[in-house]
Amino acid sequence: MTTQRPRPLCAALASLPPARTTNKKVDGMPEISGITTLLRDADSLPDTLAAGFDAFEAMRQLARGCEDAVPALFAAFMTTADAAIDGRDAITIAPALPPSRAATGVRMPQASVPAEEIAGVLAGLGALLADRLSQAATLAATTQDRTACTEAALAAERICQLMARGSDDSRPR
Repeated sequence: MTTQRPRPLCAALASLPPARTTNKKVDGMPEISGITTLLRDADSLPDTLAAGFDAFEAMRQLARGCEDAVPALFAAFMTTADAAIDGRDAITIAPALPPSRAATGVRMPQASVPAEEIAGVLAGLGALLADRLSQAATLAATTQDRTACTEAALAAERICQLMARGSDDSRPR
């Protein structure tokens, strides 16, 4: 597999301060807020991998739940869900991933929340995840952990790129 470096857009988005959306229904999604906090606060490779696994699963569920909301974004949400599966699966090969993974459930926002706003949440989470996993790859002690982090970071980068196109505000939440 050819390794690519994260694109500047998502790297720049990850370095921006957290932004609040104007729609409190998306801001109030406790699962996404909690995962974002776990990613930001992770201070070890196992913590980063565990939070990354949960983030990818949450993004997969959100993308699948939104794929029919806006026909113009159908392909972007489907591809995002596939990239989330790729990232989650990449993390599972990492020896440093803690062994017990509880199922992560995400409640879908109400139908009144625009899909474009959810795309912004996914782009921001993808940017943060790509940044954290790229950092973790440089610190990983084993080849398997480095490979897992690098491949997962690339999947998160794809999510950021795909979803940033459907949103005006894709800074990390």
